[in-house]
Parts: sequence; C-alpha cells; structure tokens
Amino acid sequence: MFEPVPLKDFSNGAILNVLESQGYFSLSSDTRVNRKIKESFGIILNLYIKNEKTLNLSMIINFCTKMLLWFGDYGKQILKKSLDIPKVIYWGSPQKHEIYYLILMSLIGCDVLVLNTSFKDRFDKVDKHNEFSMIIRHSNELPIGAFPRQKPQENMKTETPPVKPEMKPTNPQISPQQDLSNNLLNDPIIVVKLKRTETILEEILIPLNKRSGYVGGPHPILPTFFVRYIGVPSSSDDWEAEYHNSLYNLDRTLHMAGSYLKFLEGIPAPSAEESALIPQKLISYPFKDRFEIIEHILKAKILPQTYDTLLDNTIRKTFVDLVHLFAEKSGNANTSIVLNFSLKIISWLKRYLPKLLLSMNSNQKPNGPGFNYEYNPKVLFYGPIKAHEIFLLTAFHKLGCDVLFVHSEEEGDNPFQSFDEENALTHLISNRHTLPLVSFPQEERLIRKSTIAYNASKEIEEVIYSEEVGLFKPWQFESYGTQPITLKTTYDELKILWREPTKLRPEFRIQNKKVYVPNLFAKINGVNEDLNAYWQDLKELSTAPNTRLIEDVPFTKIGYTKQELYQTNYLLDEHGRLDETKVVKSKHYKFGYLKAPLQHFLIAKINELLFSRMFLEPVDKKLKLKIIMTILTMNDELLQLIEVFDYPQEIPKVIIYDNEKETFSESDSILLAYFNLIGLDVLIFTPTNYKTLEHYLKPSLFDLHQFPLVKYDLVLPSLESISATPAQKPGLLARFFKLR
Repeated sequence: MFEPVPLKDFSNGAILNVLESQGYFSLSSDTRVNRKIKESFGIILNLYIKNEKTLNLSMIINFCTKMLLWFGDYGKQILKKSLDIPKVIYWGSPQKHEIYYLILMSLIGCDVLVLNTSFKDRFDKVDKHNEFSMIIRHSNELPIGAFPRQKPQENMKTETPPVKPEMKPTNPQISPQQDLSNNLLNDPIIVVKLKRTETILEEILIPLNKRSGYVGGPHPILPTFFVRYIGVPSSSDDWEAEYHNSLYNLDRTLHMAGSYLKFLEGIPAPSAEESALIPQKLISYPFKDRFEIIEHILKAKILPQTYDTLLDNTIRKTFVDLVHLFAEKSGNANTSIVLNFSLKIISWLKRYLPKLLLSMNSNQKPNGPGFNYEYNPKVLFYGPIKAHEIFLLTAFHKLGCDVLFVHSEEEGDNPFQSFDEENALTHLISNRHTLPLVSFPQEERLIRKSTIAYNASKEIEEVIYSEEVGLFKPWQFESYGTQPITLKTTYDELKILWREPTKLRPEFRIQNKKVYVPNLFAKINGVNEDLNAYWQDLKELSTAPNTRLIEDVPFTKIGYTKQELYQTNYLLDEHGRLDETKVVKSKHYKFGYLKAPLQHFLIAKINELLFSRMFLEPVDKKLKLKIIMTILTMNDELLQLIEVFDYPQEIPKVIIYDNEKETFSESDSILLAYFNLIGLDVLIFTPTNYKTLEHYLKPSLFDLHQFPLVKYDLVLPSLESISATPAQKPGLLARFFKLR
C-alpha cells in the first residue's frame, strides 16, 4: 500500500490520502469525526518526521503500521464506548512510539493521563516544547510496579524504599535548601502553556477563554503568547507603512482593552527608593548558594502579594524558577551575582505587578471572589533588549501575561538567541524584510491598499508569469541581471536567429535572479559574389526592431578632456571597482533619469567589464578610467538601445558597416564589448577584410564569417534603393514535376 509514496512526499499529505482511500479514518458515520481523525494523524506524522533526523520508507511504514494497529485495537473501543469524553490511562514510562500514540488519542478528543512513578521519561524526545502535554512532577520516585488493584491498608508500608531522583544536582551540598524551597511551593498554581502562532498581531487580542487549551478555575490552565516578532512582513505593496500602522493600531487597541505595559527604551533599573525597601539583612547575609538565597527571600515575604492565593503561589513559583534559570544560563554564577539579580527582579516585580495583575480583577477587595483569568494582561517590548530584561519578560509570561517583543532588525534578536536557542521558552516569528529601528509609531501613515481584484490578479500573475512556465509580462525582470551566452553559429544560422527574441533562442534560461541571454557577436569579412544578395542581407538585418546601423567609423566621440579622465580615479574604491555611491554624484553621470534598477544594472556591467578579460591588453588603471568615461559619455541613441531592452523579449542590435582604412578606435571596442556583456547583438560588416575589433578584443569573443570577394571603397547604398531578392528560376526537376 505504501510503495507508491515517494520519499519526498512524507510530509505533504500523500500518506494520509493513501490511508484515507483505504478507509482507515472512516470510523464513524459523521464526516466531521473522520476528518478530525485524519487531521490528528497528520499532526502526529509530521511531528514524527520533524523529530527524526534521518528517515526512510521502511521507518515510515513501521511507524504508520504501529499507529494503525494500536488505533484499531484501542481507538475504536474508546471512541464507541460512551458519549462522555473517553479516558486513557497509561501506567509506567511509555516508549517513544507509544508517546506518539497517546498524543494522537489526545488530539482526537480523549483525556490522557500518564502515571509514571519513576523519573525515567521520554516525553522530552517527542513533545520537546510541551505543546501536546503538561507535566506534573513530584519530588520522589518509585520503581514502576504493578498497577494498584485494591485500596492499600492504612498500616501497609511500601515494600520498596524510594529511589533518589536521577537528576544531577547543581551543588551536592544544597539539598536541604532545595527541599525547603520545594516544600514552600507545593501549593497549587496557575499553569501557563506557551501558545504558538504566526499571526500574533491579531491573535493576541483573543480572550483567554476563546483560545484552544484554556481551562478555567479552580485550577486554571492559560494558553499565553511569548513571541519574538523580528523583521517586517510584506503583506502589501506598501509594507513599511503597513508595519508602522499595525504597531500603532495594536498599541491603541491594547491601551483601550485593559491591563497593558509598554517598554520602548528598555526597563529602568531599580531606583534608590525601591532598593531601600529591601531588608538590609538580605543584602549583607553570607549566602552559601542560590538555594539559600531563595529560602531567605521567601521567608522574608518581600515578593509582591495580592488577594488571590493561587496568584500568590504562582508569583513565588515563578520567582524560584527564574532564579534557577538565571543561574543555569549564567554558567552557575556566584552567590553575589545571583543575589543582585534576585533583588533586581523583586524590585521590578513590585514596581509593575500591582498595575499589571490587579487590574485583572474587577472587584479588587480583600478576600474577594478572586481574579478573572479570562482576560490576561499584555506586555509589549520594542527595541534593543538586555539579558536581565528578558528574564523579567519571562516572569510576566509565567504569570499569565501575553508578551510581545518587537524589533525590525534581524540583529535585534541576538540576545534571545543565547537565552532561548531552541525556541522552547518563546516563539520566534522571523519576517521576510528588515528595516532600521526607528522610534515607536506615534501616528498612522498614509497607505495604499490593494483591492481584492488586484490581489487576485497578482496571485494569477505569480502562477502564470513564473520563470518555469515561460510566459513573461513586460519588464518582469527589470531588477534582474543578465549573463550573455554568445552563440557560435554559421552565417545562415545567424540570419535565422537575428529576429528571434531572447526567449526563443537556444540556451535561454532564467536562474538565480539572472537572465541568460543567447546573443550574437559576429564579423563578416568580404562580400558575396552576388553583390545584390550581400546588400539584401544587410538590409534585412538592419531593419530588425531596435537596430542601430552605424556607417562612420570610428563612431565614438570623445567628450572629455585628459584632465577629466584622470580626475575620474576617485570613483574607484580600494579594490579597483567603480563605487556606485560616488559615480551617481559625478558630473559626468548621465543615467540619473533612468529607473533605479537600470542605473544599478549599468554600473554593475561597467564593473563586470573592468574585470572581464575581454581585452587583448591588460586592464591597467588608465584603461579602467577610459572604460568608465567612454560608457558614461556614450551617445544618447546608443544608450536608448539599452533602455528598451526587456531581457526575455526582442534583443537590441548594433550593425557597423566599415569600408574605410580608418579602423575602430579603442573607445569603439570598449562600447561593443560593453554591449556584448549586456546581451545585445553586435554585427560588423567589413568588405575590405581589414582588422577592426581584432586590434583590441580577443578573437575568441566573436564569430568570423569570410565571404569570397574583397571590395575597397564600397559605398553603402540607400537601404530603400536595395531591391528585393529576385525569385529563383525553377530547376529542371521542379519544372518536370510541376512544383512551381
């Protein structure tokens, strides 16, 4: 059954479609139930593929077969057993594949409880970020024995003594303090689960009780966000303004909605007045380790307190977890560093928690009815962040707040990279674009919004006008570069290809933001025995669209002085390349009226020519300057040939007719080499057989076609006066068979 599924189709739904076609998901007459089973199986399959580093078809078959067999044995019984929520209890430490199956049953709609009396647990290999399960860890363990079948007698003693946890203590001399802090924190707390999303700016506004995974009192489970929103999305054409306005509107909405904190320039350090509230005995006490620090702080009762017992328990538990996390992230820092961090966090919590958490309760009275956990506070941090500030945001999240960190530059996320490298504590949204960080928006910007029809048209264009399909809209690739593939052809092939657009010529392709242009570069020496045929070819070639016929050689006019030539040296950078920033400010720069992509393209092609090795002589500094000035001061009519070049379409052409002894100048050769490098077609007619291009350019760059006769002083007639090629007389065989 699995044989038709190729390796690359593991995660794209092909396997699910195969199983569905065989009826494995049709366990109910309700199509919604069957759809839910298929979706759940797909989540498990993708989780398995994501977790496994190397996979083959055999492993996939083994995994799917196990899931299907177990589902057949247990799934049908449970789903048909009762109208109530089905229950699954697993006694012991499940194996890896069994964990996937338990998660599958949970996704389908079962309550799942794993009772593991030991500390041996493989869930961290499967559910790495606790997305599908919640762990409740007690302080002691027992070997996994038989499932209890009867209620034990009160005087019955445990036959097997408890086994010490297989956890590596940070310091073997601090177990008593560790036990004390655990005893202080055994009270029930608010359970916070990290919720992930790719649309945080919208979903952060959804109330807690409307989110999947939410459980209300008396023991609430809160699915909350802790998101790093890095870079700028491109949801519209005007994506910069869209990003600006989305932050502005989010800020206004959060201000109006309820409890909200916004940090724009970091978090101010504790003031002298706040530090004075810390008991002096805590500051001067000679602590042995971080567990002793935690013990004394908890006994001193200096953490913020509310009228909600559950919230107070959560504040204490959050503080303890935060200190341990800081010590681990800091490489087991000494007690002085841990103490300073702990007191700083306490000062911050006492500063912000009263206005952040107390507003959750509409009835803030002593011994009141408790807090409303359906709407949680929001915290927005915008801009550069420091390590201690990340820990405070972590504390806010563990207390049930939605936390959003925003930075428009990729480098802004660097502090989080070392804090949460595996994205287990936070969720990273890395957007497509980046922008320099600016002040937080204070007002909305003007913006243009696309209509539905426009967006639909753009989507259709993305499908139709793709590099692979071969249909191109006008100027689709104007921001691309070109790479010439100069074709080697016969003279007859040249005439056939001359009028063919780029996209229909052999070797044309578009790849890696570059259009590969099959262009022509040839020199025709001599003339035909039939002079009229020679003129007819020249007329046919020169009347092609976007063709410039040049009769006077040399055709380049020098428009600069020797002093100006050498002054151009400042336009080169330390690597001998043309500096685009400097050249656009040069007085000789004449491309400023062109589109920005074309300007960049022209300058890039100059740099390519400087290092192209197309010239016979080495390109020294003087020749570099001559190349730069020749191109920057070229004739407007020649520049227009490049302006009209839509790369996949008609190729602009230059034809030169040279019948004099006066040969090409060095500047002529520079321009022709430049045109070839851009992708233009270049053709030189030389009836005299004299050397022209050969003086400056390598002969391997162009084709040389030799005609039998040589003519001197052969004047080019008016193209209009050149008659059409006379019809050929039919041969003997043609007349015999009446073919003409």
